[in-house]
Amino acid sequence: MNQDSEPTGEPAESAPHGDAPTEETADDRVVIGIRTREAARIYHFSAPRGQVFVGDYVVVDRARGDQLARVVTVPDDDAPEKAVPRDVRPIVRLADAADRDRASAQAAKADEILQAMRSSAVRDNLGLYPVAVELNLAGDRGSAWFQAPDHVNFRPMLEDIEGRYDVSLQMQQANQRERAMLVDGYDICGLRLCCSSWMTDFPHVGIRVAKDQDLSLNPDSISGVCGRLLCCLTFEHEVYREMRGTLPRVGKRVSTPAGMGKVIKLNVLQQKVTIALDDHPQRVDVPAEEIGLAVRPEDAPNQALIDAERDQLAADERAAALRRAAAPAIDPSASEAADASDDSTATDATSDAPKRRRRRRSRKPKTDARQVDQHSDADSSERPDDDDAGAGQRKRSRRRRRRNKAQVVNQDRGDADGRPDQDAPQLQRREGDARTSRRRRRSRQPVNRPDPREGGGDSAD
Repeated sequence: MNQDSEPTGEPAESAPHGDAPTEETADDRVVIGIRTREAARIYHFSAPRGQVFVGDYVVVDRARGDQLARVVTVPDDDAPEKAVPRDVRPIVRLADAADRDRASAQAAKADEILQAMRSSAVRDNLGLYPVAVELNLAGDRGSAWFQAPDHVNFRPMLEDIEGRYDVSLQMQQANQRERAMLVDGYDICGLRLCCSSWMTDFPHVGIRVAKDQDLSLNPDSISGVCGRLLCCLTFEHEVYREMRGTLPRVGKRVSTPAGMGKVIKLNVLQQKVTIALDDHPQRVDVPAEEIGLAVRPEDAPNQALIDAERDQLAADERAAALRRAAAPAIDPSASEAADASDDSTATDATSDAPKRRRRRRSRKPKTDARQVDQHSDADSSERPDDDDAGAGQRKRSRRRRRRNKAQVVNQDRGDADGRPDQDAPQLQRREGDARTSRRRRRSRQPVNRPDPREGGGDSAD
């Protein structure tokens, strides 16, 4: 692979701009700088003194044959004479109209070869993308650049193209930036790509450059057509670093005429600092020259806070006006009627609503069931107190009244001749037991208390 045909390689036949070997030749020749493509590197050739000027086209002998080149640098007439190095090759001739026409025809042929290579790469599924093709003035030799993620076998495609167009091509793999430079185009700024129009070297661009300029880290906004970070981010980086050096860091506490506060945001271009004050909820923008001044006296007006409050009040008024404009128009009379109807409906609903029945609380004292369980098993029969005795007495009196009533009913159920029924005592006993068992189930008293029927209550009856 010849380095002369690479877009960023060193030429084999001449030294780059700035190299100055010490050996000399004739004094009637000067060193000129030429470019074979716009924004390409400058190569140096020797030309007759006073016959070549900036902007002229010349024919130079390169590694791939004769090529048309444009002159970009020529020594001034009043510049001191310098010896021409021996390794600087001379130009072939000054280009004429025929040379220019021939160069245009070869450029059209190169475009045709490029389209054929792209079609062949897609048809054979080679996994590469041909980027550009350049031919010499004769059209028999040239260079072709392609882009591929990995090593690919392009030999079948190259043999087919060379046999079809009778040309010898040298394949070179290009990266993303070289592809953008060769293809050319326009970026988000609306101007031509820097790498295709004037820039010859690719600078190193890191994410720190975007952070120092307070740019959004969204890849779509800080990346170029090549997919890498924009080269123009480095153009103003030094200026941003110099201007940022005079501002405090974010998060630092500073003293201002508005009061003590914490830095939360920087505006490098306007040289302003956004501060959250300690004694006020508003955030204020303070010029950089006021940072570090003494805290204002209490009686002095705080102009920064006054401006911030005025701006907030104006924003609230605008928001209220927008809400009023967006709200639908309502008739005042209709709204009053709707409010009156709503009030009457609410009153009717309140009057028709059923009243909740108030639950009566039981007057019986609530006894802790756990305490009853703990002591009932041990001394249930040995600790009769006054309350239990009174409860037992009341139960016995109620039971006695029920039995008397049952006797009266049983007498009514006797024989027609006035004799009482023989089974009345047994029926009375069964009915009394059933009532007592039902009442015990409905009672709220603890179940561990002794049953009067089983103790001395029955004996009393």
